[in-house]
Amino acid sequence: MQKFSLILILLALMVSQSKGNPVDSILVRSERYLRQTVPVEDVQNWLNTLNENGQWPDIDYSDRQAANWRMSAHLQRLRSMAFEWTDPGSTLYNQPKLKGAIDGALGHWLEKRYQNPNWWHNQIGVPRFMQDIIVLLRRDLTPEQFKGAMEVLGQHKVGGSGANLVWSADLGLHWGALANDVAMIKKCSDLLSNEISVTRGEGIQPDFSYHQHGARLQTYHYGEAFLRENIKLAWELQNTPWEFPGEKIDILVNFVLQGWQWMARGMYTVPGTVDRSVSREGVLKHADLRRMVPYLIQLKEEHAEAFKALALRQEGNGKQLQGFKYYPYSDFSAYHHADFSFFVKTISGRTRFSESINGENLKGRLLNSGDTYFMRDGMEYYNLMPAWNWEFIPGVTTFPHAQTKQQNFTGGVSNGQCGLTVMHHRAEHETKNLSVNKFWAVHRDLVVCLMADMQVQNADSVYTVMDQCRWRSDVTVNKPGMVLGAGVHALKNPTWIHHAGFAYIPLSPSNTELQLKSVTGSWSLINQSGSEQPVTEKIFMPVLLHGRSTSSGYVVAVCKTAEEARKLIEKPEWAVVRNDGECQAVLFRDGTLMAAFASPAQVRLKNKKQLSADKPCLVIVSGGKMFVSDPTRTGGAVNIRWGNKQFVFILPAAGTGVAQDI
Repeated sequence: MQKFSLILILLALMVSQSKGNPVDSILVRSERYLRQTVPVEDVQNWLNTLNENGQWPDIDYSDRQAANWRMSAHLQRLRSMAFEWTDPGSTLYNQPKLKGAIDGALGHWLEKRYQNPNWWHNQIGVPRFMQDIIVLLRRDLTPEQFKGAMEVLGQHKVGGSGANLVWSADLGLHWGALANDVAMIKKCSDLLSNEISVTRGEGIQPDFSYHQHGARLQTYHYGEAFLRENIKLAWELQNTPWEFPGEKIDILVNFVLQGWQWMARGMYTVPGTVDRSVSREGVLKHADLRRMVPYLIQLKEEHAEAFKALALRQEGNGKQLQGFKYYPYSDFSAYHHADFSFFVKTISGRTRFSESINGENLKGRLLNSGDTYFMRDGMEYYNLMPAWNWEFIPGVTTFPHAQTKQQNFTGGVSNGQCGLTVMHHRAEHETKNLSVNKFWAVHRDLVVCLMADMQVQNADSVYTVMDQCRWRSDVTVNKPGMVLGAGVHALKNPTWIHHAGFAYIPLSPSNTELQLKSVTGSWSLINQSGSEQPVTEKIFMPVLLHGRSTSSGYVVAVCKTAEEARKLIEKPEWAVVRNDGECQAVLFRDGTLMAAFASPAQVRLKNKKQLSADKPCLVIVSGGKMFVSDPTRTGGAVNIRWGNKQFVFILPAAGTGVAQDI
């Protein structure tokens, strides 16, 4: 953490040195923030390749892509040149040749004023680049250059909600600072402060997940922009007349500590947290918040240790988070253990499917349909999307060409250390239909996945994808030493499959197709603006084939070796005590019981003890306590009997859990 300590000293100096004119303070801090957080590209290359017209030959200046607009690279390179020109530590500092290139590239843009069919680039993307360029070069621009650059910055329109409001108001605030317009600074700072709230609309939810474009989980997409921009702005406005109130800083801190850090393992996340941007290269690493930690510490010093611990985890050196967190407003669950993390993204009538707009996420129709991810180091899925078979999303039960339909029996419950997630799943295509009750119980180093009351009409190829990840180690089946090579393997009733530290264990006789093969794809196949360069990956994909079974299931367990998998099968740590349309329940060896009641029902244990409920609910019995939630989101009283004792729980309609001693 030595480098963070150094940055903190620098940040403290920045604040102490800028107590004069508060408008100047904003610009000074803005420039220093840029220098500490924005990576600089190969400026010498851009300097050598810029032509006499102020253009780069490798940029398509006729590009009209709505998502990854290639013309933005012109301004990004210009910003990098501005960094080098104004940095006393650079070999290009104040070099006349570089200034000439800056003038040429800036002049070209100011002359052409390029526009994109997507409003976002014109009103937010381009002005954001120009804002940075002006902040860096404001002492070196001619009056004509400054006027033209400010006009481009002035393309922004302050409005919208969530991240879009933050982007646009940030532009308005800095336009005001550069124009010395105090009224504009106050207007935009007020808008920004008001937008930092806990809401049921777009923005930070009561469970500290993040929504944008409706009830879509977008924590590391729009939520990333919202968080980073507001941290930056809160720091820039500190000790000025426009600083954010303390309660707004608290919301940002809670978003980080209760929301953000739980949805990733270190700096790696999963598709369910990024929505359509899963089709962008590198996006599953967007949980990386290390550069923001010094600013967070200065904004809320009493949480310094928690922020430092987050940074250490993201560097791969710190202690992992421990426990289970369910996000009822986003239908998302996260579980962290020292050896692995598990994530599941479900869907209900309260949340929405992953979107596909601007030519992005072209194959993602099955996302948010109960997809599951098992991670040890984050490389299981990182940048694997071009090689994915998108008909086989990990964790999803479906059939070819099906579209998931939203159902309202979706929820979760946790005791903090372990947890349960459920989703009643339905899929349709033409005359084909599938319905099944899905159940995921997570405890210690085990995930028990159950399926019950499976009803199939006209579909003869129903399957559940146990995983689809990077093939990274030997794959052993049924006994140590039985290692399979590349190919598509038809396994008749396998006992277990071991790969990369996990054992995949069918709970009943189930034919399984195991794909071990190299697959070639490209980002352009899932995102119109993505690279067409071939991407080849080795894929591990075990698929349960359901046949006529009405109930099924599997366990995924941490087993470092195939021998550990063999021993676990001989002495399992779990027992499925019920798995049908009324109730699904699992009992773990330490006495922890997890049950999902779809209707009034009871669970009978071998010791003759019973658990019953008189209405749908989710229950965990553990450590002398009972934890209960309502997956139907209707709320109200539920009567639960445990042995000879009767308990009444008043359940919130929000789907959050309540607990009682038993």
